Amino acid sequence: RRARSLPLCTMRYAANWASERNRGRFTVVRDDTGLDGWHDRGLQSVRALAPGLTRTLVMATVDDPPPGPHVYRVRAAVTAGAETGVTNALQGDRQLALIRLPAGVVVGPSRAEGPVTIDEPRWTEVPGLEVSVTLKKPRDRVLIVYHLDCNPLGYSYEAHFSVFRRSSSGAICNLGYSDDFGTDMVTSEYAASSEFPAGLLCDAPGSLGPHVYYVAARAANTGTSTESPAVVVGHSGSVSAVVLAAR
Repeated sequence: RRARSLPLCTMRYAANWASERNRGRFTVVRDDTGLDGWHDRGLQSVRALAPGLTRTLVMATVDDPPPGPHVYRVRAAVTAGAETGVTNALQGDRQLALIRLPAGVVVGPSRAEGPVTIDEPRWTEVPGLEVSVTLKKPRDRVLIVYHLDCNPLGYSYEAHFSVFRRSSSGAICNLGYSDDFGTDMVTSEYAASSEFPAGLLCDAPGSLGPHVYYVAARAANTGTSTESPAVVVGHSGSVSAVVLAAR
């Protein structure tokens, strides 16, 4: 088994537009291969409803590179509607770090199987975004690294994302802030925001397992109709588990 790489990137930006039709796209590439998959949608997408609003984006993913030396870089682009003069300004601090992970402690990355429509308020598993971990000691911890795209089908939307743990006993635990919120929320109510959920979280299951971790999403009712506005997810996305052994 080959060692894995964990690229982490944070970047401060100001999107200079005021339209839901425009997006700033960011990704990490290994040599000339984008880590966002063949759909080429980026690892992060940002939006803004007013110019000059400064925000910080995060990109995180686990890569499975072939043997040999590699160069990791960050690339950016802007996709726009009919407007001209649309720019995305990089401001202040930016950081790209690369962590080498021994193959024996990593499960994954498991990748999204394909796009699915999320249009219900209940949590729905994203096909493909699942890893199974068995620990050697009950005190071991598990670092989950995940990212996923989110593509609204309208101008009013609210989508929630979370990581769940399903243990061998059948118990299911939502690892988010709450059962309703999850770990991430993507909504049209924000004046400016990142739209692709990404993150790292450390879990302490407390037993050997096996434990199955999976990414799920749900669409909330924004009050504009009786239905929950839909989003499409799964063009790109991955989840990995890193076992952090206790002493």
